[in-house]
Amino acid sequence: MTDEIDELNGGLAAVLAHPDDESFGCAGALALAHDAGRVTRLLVATRGEAGVPEGAAPEEAFGDVRERELVTAAQTIGLDEVTILEGYADGALADASFAQLVNDVAVWLASRRPEGVITFGSHGITGHPDHVVIGSAVRWAVERLAEVGTAPNAVYVVSPVFGPGPNRYDLSPEEQGATHRVDITPVAERKVAALEAHRSQSDTAEEIAALRAAIEAGTPVFEGYTRVRPAVPAPHPKFDARIW
Repeated sequence: MTDEIDELNGGLAAVLAHPDDESFGCAGALALAHDAGRVTRLLVATRGEAGVPEGAAPEEAFGDVRERELVTAAQTIGLDEVTILEGYADGALADASFAQLVNDVAVWLASRRPEGVITFGSHGITGHPDHVVIGSAVRWAVERLAEVGTAPNAVYVVSPVFGPGPNRYDLSPEEQGATHRVDITPVAERKVAALEAHRSQSDTAEEIAALRAAIEAGTPVFEGYTRVRPAVPAPHPKFDARIW
């Protein structure tokens, strides 16, 4: 699947593993970038067909369900382009050719030339193998593009340390050590709506509830990111507030 646009290169892109990764991880930053007039794009490695609800019989066409949910979420966020790579199975990125995955990501990035790219860190937040593999592939792809002078200006990994819910993850140092804290309060309702678009996935419920509670309480809502290329020297005297 690809929804292409005739736009100038640049803007902000996210490269992730599954439908719904964008809504959990970076919907707020993407929505803010869109509202600021930047081109926003998303590349997803798989169709999420393995995310069949618990207790339901696997369906051959479940990938179609996840894809439709992704389109709805993307429209809510304000994404200009969504692309799903072909040939990669949900839950099996580690079994695919890593060299081919790196090449596919590099080709996509080279043709769009985003100024910034968001992906997963070395632990993939939850440790999901697909998250780990796609995050690594993005960074290899960017280094390849750097050799010919076409790499994005910056690469960020999602650092979920500022969310309204409890931090339940065993994060890597780069995921725990955010360099950017983005106030997404103005678009928090859109993040909720994007999560709700993935209605087949029950694991969105806790995140939605935490976000709604924060919104109703008037509490600021933040997303965290660590800029890993170029690296931000430690210690960080203050958090940067934007990534676009």
